[in-house]
Parts: sequence; C-alpha cells; structure tokens
Amino acid sequence: MVALAFLHIAVSRGISGSFGVFYVALIEAFGWSRAATASAISLQIISEGISFPFAGSLIDRLGPRRTLILGGSVLALGLALTSTVSSIWELYLWMGVVTALGLALIGMVPHVAILSREFSQYRGTALGLAWMGGGLGIMLLVPLAQIMIGNWGWSLAYVGFAVVAALLVIPPVPLLFTPGSKMSGAPAPPQTENPTDWTVKQALRSSTFWLLFGSRILASVGNQIVLTHQIAHAVDVGYPKLFAASIFGLMGVVSIFGRLLFGYLTDVMKNETVFAWVQATSLIGITALLVLHDDSSPGLLYAYALFYGLGQGSRALVLSAISADLFLGKSFGAIYGYFTLSVGIGGGFGAWIGGFIFDATKSYFAAFLFSMACAVLAAIGVWASKRGAAKGG
Repeated sequence: MVALAFLHIAVSRGISGSFGVFYVALIEAFGWSRAATASAISLQIISEGISFPFAGSLIDRLGPRRTLILGGSVLALGLALTSTVSSIWELYLWMGVVTALGLALIGMVPHVAILSREFSQYRGTALGLAWMGGGLGIMLLVPLAQIMIGNWGWSLAYVGFAVVAALLVIPPVPLLFTPGSKMSGAPAPPQTENPTDWTVKQALRSSTFWLLFGSRILASVGNQIVLTHQIAHAVDVGYPKLFAASIFGLMGVVSIFGRLLFGYLTDVMKNETVFAWVQATSLIGITALLVLHDDSSPGLLYAYALFYGLGQGSRALVLSAISADLFLGKSFGAIYGYFTLSVGIGGGFGAWIGGFIFDATKSYFAAFLFSMACAVLAAIGVWASKRGAAKGG
C-alpha cells in the first residue's frame, strides 16, 4: 500500500509540478498574459480542492479499488483532452477541471486515508515514505516535460503525459486491491488513542479544524506562488529553459529526503515543531530565489533547490499527520477531504496572485516576499491549532 501511494503521488505531483514548464510554452504559443495563463493552474488547484471531499467520501464508501481506477481513467482523459486546446477556456476546462478531478482521486486524500487507518504506529514514517514519491515525480516528470515539449511541442507532450498516467496509475491497483479481498473495500479504522470518533459535522464545528484549515490555506498560497512561477523567474533572469527545469527537478530529488526526514520526525517530536522547521528551511530557499537577479549566480538556484526542496511536500505531509492525529475515525476520509479544500483555495489564489503581481510590477520580488509572509503565518496558525486542541477546542 505504501508503494502504491508512492507511485500515485509521484504521478500526481509530477504532473502538477510540470505546469511551470507548460506555462512558459503556452505563453509563447498563444501570447496569453501571465495572469490569464496562471489562472488555469489556479482553477486546477481549486477544482482539485473542491474534489477532495468527494474523493474522501468515495474511499469511505466504495473503497480504494474503484476509487483509484476511476481516478486514473479521468486523469488520463483530462491530459489527452488538454492536448487539443486552442483557446484559454478549453485550457481551463480540460486541465483546470477534468485533469484536476483525476488528480484528486489518485492523490493524497485517498492514500492518506488508507495509510492513516492501516498505520496506527509509525504513521508519519509511512506517510513520509509515500510522500517521497512526490519528490521522485517532480525529479523525473518536470525535466521530461521540457524534453518532450522541446522535441514534440506542448500538445504532443500532453499526450505523452496521458499515456504515462494511464500506464502507471491504473494497472497496479487491481493487482493490490483484488476483488473480494479485505483491502478491496473501504478499510476499517484501527483502534487508536483518539477518544473521539469524529463525524464530519463534529469536525466542521471544531475551532481546531478551522485553525488548521486556515494555516493550510496560507501554506498553499505561499507554496504555489513559488512553484508556478519559479521557472518563469529563472528564464526571465537569463537561464536556459532546460537548465531551469533541471534545477527544479533537482529540487524534487532533495524533497525525497526531506519527506522521509520530516515524516520520521513527526513520530518522535511535536508535529507543530516539525512544521516550523519545514517552513524555516523553505524560507531560506525562497530567499535564494528572491535575490536571484541575473544568470551570474547559479549557486543561488542550487541553494534554492536544496532548502526549498527539503520543505517541498513535507508541509503537506506534516499537516496530514496532524490532521490524522486529531480527527482519525470511520469518517476520516471525508473529514480529510474537507480539510484539503484549503489546498485548492490557497493554491489557486497563490498561482494567480503571483502572475497578477508580476503583471503589475514586472518583477517577482513582491510576489516572493508575499510567499514568505504566508509561510510564517502558516506556522503560527499550526501552533495555535495544536494549542486549541490541547484545550479541547
């Protein structure tokens, strides 16, 4: 189950991360503004977030087999249809809505629900191992996207991604979740030390839930500003596109080790402290990107890849571990789905606001400063949510 989660998260995060490469290609092909083009990834993130409660409910009701096969099929279809776009509204529909639904159905919500129920001990380590797939996906698929675009063009590159999704996501599912097996249906939650078997209604009435929800919005805003616009920024200051894509692929390699490290730390330290360390390392990385003004300092890009890579993906991992500790129960899939709506709200706004600020100022300086402020506020919010939970909120 950890290996399957690793593979699916690799595909989903790699595809999402590759939009920074397609972003540059689409602007060059159609001449759309950066804000309008970035709005496509904003819509994708929002649509994926809206789909998270649906994905969580499907896991609770139908089980992993049918949910994950459906997700792989929808994802491949959405990518194939994205290859046909000729106008901005088509990009919004196929990539922003259909592909987003597929990503939600194979991504963190179903797999966090599955693994959190199966691993009452060493949950953080299990999630960390699974989340390492996101780093591998970024490492492989971001440079692959640039190579395919360079050789085939952006349209055929999307066709290639559709084939990759279909082959990697769907076939392993029936091999693991066979009909009639215990794992083919909705997994039963194990006994945990959590005294409350939370319902969705109870969770949504909890101040702890909403503090954590707000913190994840802020974390997603800051993260998506950086992820959507990192390659465009590097290209703007003079670096070749393939080199820039490779640097951010290196960030994916580093994030593999970061996810394992921070996943392990959630099992041995207070999770709010671990999250603060995640945000601190990310801030160092954003600072390196912030002071990158020309192509004479490639060391700054490597510093960015190192420090931001350590935090990349780990913040979602730690927040997932926190949510499981607080809300695990028979309805956890749906609760976690509602919780991760915050990713859609924050990430969608972050992708758009980064492009908007650039269009207004002709620079990413203010956008990256805004990202850093969001990272700090998210860490404060997580601390406040844990303090509220300790008081029974």
